[in-house]
Amino acid sequence: MTSEALAFYGRHFGALVLTCAIALLPATLLAAGAVRFSLAALGRGEVGEARSHSEQIREKQRELLEKPPASEEARSERVQRLGREALEGGAAFDARRFLDNVVPIASATAIFVLLLLAGLFLAHAAAVPLVLELSQGRSAGPAHAWAAAGSRIGAVLLTALTCAALAAFGALFFVIPGLILAAGFSLAAPLVVVEGLRGRAALERSWQQLEGHWGQALWMWILIVAFSVLASAAALLLPPGPWRPIATALIRALLYPLPLTGLVLIYRDTRQSSDQGKK
Repeated sequence: MTSEALAFYGRHFGALVLTCAIALLPATLLAAGAVRFSLAALGRGEVGEARSHSEQIREKQRELLEKPPASEEARSERVQRLGREALEGGAAFDARRFLDNVVPIASATAIFVLLLLAGLFLAHAAAVPLVLELSQGRSAGPAHAWAAAGSRIGAVLLTALTCAALAAFGALFFVIPGLILAAGFSLAAPLVVVEGLRGRAALERSWQQLEGHWGQALWMWILIVAFSVLASAAALLLPPGPWRPIATALIRALLYPLPLTGLVLIYRDTRQSSDQGKK
């Protein structure tokens, strides 16, 4: 399947990239912006809180040195009290720091996956008529692809949001469940555009129809994850600034059509197997 998708991607590179980029570019840029905003908003205040506690301890230590108690017993008691405050405050801060790190990361991951998957679903929906028509030797382009997907836009958006929300929730649990859910929903976009299903019905049917092709679907989603990481790593080579998310979006728009093509070809094969079984 990978070799067939790669050959198709090479032959129809321009049409595939233009079709998918209409959804992928804005989705990727929105995902990057939302992640930055989420991390900035939720991570705010951690440094200030740590500095405030540390300064309080240091201030009390200076007071102890500059104005020591008259008796040795009182000074020993204050030293012990300062030690307890430092330990208790440090333990409390560690707990806050853990939460302050986990919450922004979890939120940013969910937001990123939600927006990116929604964009991937829309691009996948548009790629379906394009790939199916071109694989049969017919003429097709981005305008035809989006016209076909647009005729089912309500069902496409409903299913895209449902799929993205479930996979984003799954991604919170160490990413793997989200990847499995995304793979299980791999046929939902073609089922919406070609067979007229929508929402939950399309997602459930995707899991049923994917039987025997799970390995191929998972591999295509592994490629999507790998391309995501590759795009982010490549963007880090650029100086900090707005060019980084733009470069990331462009690289993903160029690479994602390959696994999306593979997912459409998997749907074609599963549908042909289903039609032959009915005969």
